[in-house]
Amino acid sequence: MKACLLTILLTLSCAIFAQNVTLAAPANPATTPTHRLGTPWWKTRLEAKEAQAKQPHDTVLIGDSITHFWDEHAPDLQKQFFGDALNLGFSGDKTQDVLWRIQRIDWNVVAPKRIMLMIGTNNTGHNPNAPFEQTFEGIKAIVTYLRQHCPQAKITVLNIFPRGADKNDVKRQINDKINLLIPTLAEENAVICRDISSCYLTPEGILPRTLMPDLLHPNKEGYRLWGEAVAPEFMGTK
Repeated sequence: MKACLLTILLTLSCAIFAQNVTLAAPANPATTPTHRLGTPWWKTRLEAKEAQAKQPHDTVLIGDSITHFWDEHAPDLQKQFFGDALNLGFSGDKTQDVLWRIQRIDWNVVAPKRIMLMIGTNNTGHNPNAPFEQTFEGIKAIVTYLRQHCPQAKITVLNIFPRGADKNDVKRQINDKINLLIPTLAEENAVICRDISSCYLTPEGILPRTLMPDLLHPNKEGYRLWGEAVAPEFMGTK
């Protein structure tokens, strides 16, 4: 009888305990800072950019390869439109990589007047099955961090650029869903949200290879169009 009673009490205790246990939500990889120090060129670029960040820069560009390649494919245009900018674009980076990198910067030293951010297409490209909301949360985490540490800077957040040949491209469709959420960042974080995809797309939604030969990265003419589209927001910060 005592054994039965003990069994009943244990069963009830386990049931009550189970009802009061809140399972921790799985971590969102897009908001969990990570690094790529095992990639030699990435580590070398990181060291070079962190050295540049030991002095002030009026303009900072943040992103992935699309931003990175201002340095390599259009350095003259980068200087024309943004002056002596600190380019913190790293090829292949996702939101979580950017979060790790920006937390290593002393933003009081850099003291930027303007920041331009575009990130997220590699989250889509590397894991298209992940919920698009996760990538947006990664973008939001970056914006929140930058706003906290650069309270005086004017921050421009660009929609993720179009990719793929046309509207049927699955990864473009995912990015489009992320882009629909980006304007919600504007009021809460006092940032400017811009969509300049019309610079690249035909009215039918075709992405010409004359501007993005690999249907992902702009060529030099593509960078010129980008610079012209945002130039009014960066005047006076060179």
